[in-house]
Amino acid sequence: MPTRITERRLPLRFTAADLGQATADAAAALISFHSSPIVRDRRQTYVVFVLDAGMQGNVEAYRWQVGGDTTRTTAGVFEYVPAAEGDIEVRVTLLGAGDAELKTMTLAQSVIATNGELAAMIARPDEVTPVAADPETSREIVNDVRAYIDEIAPRSADPNSSMNRLLFAIAYAEALNVPPPDRSVQLERLAAALGQGAGESFADQAAGGVGLCQVRPQVLGMYVSATEGGTDWLLARRELPGDEAARPPVRNEWKAALANLNEAGRADLFNLLRFPKSNLRMTLRLVEALMGQYFPGATLPAILANDGNSRTLISQFKEGPFAVT
Repeated sequence: MPTRITERRLPLRFTAADLGQATADAAAALISFHSSPIVRDRRQTYVVFVLDAGMQGNVEAYRWQVGGDTTRTTAGVFEYVPAAEGDIEVRVTLLGAGDAELKTMTLAQSVIATNGELAAMIARPDEVTPVAADPETSREIVNDVRAYIDEIAPRSADPNSSMNRLLFAIAYAEALNVPPPDRSVQLERLAAALGQGAGESFADQAAGGVGLCQVRPQVLGMYVSATEGGTDWLLARRELPGDEAARPPVRNEWKAALANLNEAGRADLFNLLRFPKSNLRMTLRLVEALMGQYFPGATLPAILANDGNSRTLISQFKEGPFAVT
């Protein structure tokens, strides 16, 4: 089958490395959801983008190889669970008619053991600390994405590590509500809607959020530029009324705007939210944009120290910008 819409382009102004660990050239990009070192017994996801327009229509399948294991897929997505520690090489070959090899890309990674401190905490029957509250969610956040949070929002950025802790909290809460298996199903359904050109279905399914932090694309589109270096947004900015009862019509307008957005714009929003690294970066972008819009001049520690302001900021991140009275 020809390359899916979701694997034909990288989001505008973003590189493959902005999305995850990657190897890329002008023709293709291979991206891992999680960066090396990855963790033994944790599910890994790899996506290959076919960027060369001439090659996109000729790809019929993908052959994935890790060690002695070979898997064939019809879409450019592969999931793999490393069973042992050590070095691995993920290899994908784009196959054309008659299994002709069109291009091969490889990605080297190291596999390490799970976080020992977290494992010990989970093993204690009376452990009630936030980090170990839900074992599977804790394993994901600590083993798979903690490094991204530390990279995007360094703990040293302020004395209280405020942004780091906020991203951790948002990721934890949303990962608990929508665990990885459910996210995988969600992503495949959204990719199918994009492939069918079903803008309304895509907007309906994405309305509650996408990816690790369940960011709403209809909100993110108001803070992502539509052109290279531009200040125009993919979606026109409009805030919800302060009165909650008056918000549903505006939410419907947001969904309609996302449904009517051009194919490239919808695919870009999908891919920015599909990968944990860029999903966290978009979460940071939204939080900072909302701070600047509704709390100009205020620091994050000051906002979080005020219960009303902190609730407003988190609610705006979850629901979208709304008027503050």
